Amino acid sequence: MTREHVAGGDPHPADDRLRETVTASRTVHRGHYLEVRVDDIATPGGGTSTRDIVAHPGAVAIVALDPDDAVLMVRQFRLAAGRTLLEIPAGTLDRVAGGGVEDPDLAAPRELEEETGFRAGSWEHLGAFWTAPGFATELMHLYLARDLVPAHENRLGPDEDERLELEHIPWREAVAMAERGEIADAKTLVGLLRLGRIMEGPGPTAEPAVRPSSEPGSESVPGANRLATAQWTMNVGRLIRANANLVQMSRGLRIMGLASLLFGAFLYAQGADLLGWIYPMVFGGLVMTGWFSIPFIWWQARRRPDIVNVVLRLEADDLGVRISAPYGAGAYRWGTFRRTRERGGFLFLDILTGQNFIIPLDAFQASDLALFRKLLLQAGFSPDGKPLDRSGTKPRT
Repeated sequence: MTREHVAGGDPHPADDRLRETVTASRTVHRGHYLEVRVDDIATPGGGTSTRDIVAHPGAVAIVALDPDDAVLMVRQFRLAAGRTLLEIPAGTLDRVAGGGVEDPDLAAPRELEEETGFRAGSWEHLGAFWTAPGFATELMHLYLARDLVPAHENRLGPDEDERLELEHIPWREAVAMAERGEIADAKTLVGLLRLGRIMEGPGPTAEPAVRPSSEPGSESVPGANRLATAQWTMNVGRLIRANANLVQMSRGLRIMGLASLLFGAFLYAQGADLLGWIYPMVFGGLVMTGWFSIPFIWWQARRRPDIVNVVLRLEADDLGVRISAPYGAGAYRWGTFRRTRERGGFLFLDILTGQNFIIPLDAFQASDLALFRKLLLQAGFSPDGKPLDRSGTKPRT
């Protein structure tokens, strides 16, 4: 998902008139992930005061719907409340090197899997809200997760100090519990009441702030009509083969590989020793075939295990495509793409920014693949990468 993680909308003209300025700050406690400080502030009227602030890295909360439209909820004991609470899955953002915090889009799939044992094929960011702005900096990011599947392989478990009981509650009952006051957790109240709006649809004069791409009637969101769909798992082997094909389609790399091969052949003809000509020959061969990318793919898979061996899903319609994964999702209009190509059993969608989406052709059912190719032609793309006019019948001039 490509979006800004903000809460509260655009700046208001009153912001400058009411703004308080921190003139000094001192930390009185630093815990595992919380920090308590006392800030001296200057008020807009010229006065001074102090504020007790709890610094929090932020968090994510997930409204997860199983195939039966039941909400996944966890029951756990909360010491601060002194009781067991029924909540939607949630978790704190990890701090990263340099003083920052992790991307909420990456944290949400992890927390869902840790607390429920499920992974989601479709994600929607529903917004963000301050949990206690009077004294805490915690910004909670709310997500809607669908297309759940059990995380059997390499499943992430709860933290060692967490004891959770998972419950599947039909969404109407869960919303009713919130409305009856049976839910006492704030983020769960926000999530369930928001879910009720989404599932029941907007009122006669209201428009929802965010509409899931899979909701009927969301014609303005690429992929919402699901004319063609695909689902696949991108493992290391597929990544290597796909990147080898990408290299082979790169004219610059092919020229570099050929030049290295010719240089090695020249050295061989000049009577150079084995080590003198074998290295450029091997390097040229690896570049020409694309196999030189193997160590880079392996290193990337070791560094980011969350992006391999996960289920990805594509949904396409006349407006464009939506691609979702456990670590995020995005919707892209056809105008976002520069070209599309097919090679070696893969479909490559090239975005104007230089990014490539890689989809195995066997991820489609035969009928879906035929329809997807038709959508590409209608959008002005051909399988060989040559641009077409909008009718899809002749090359652009």
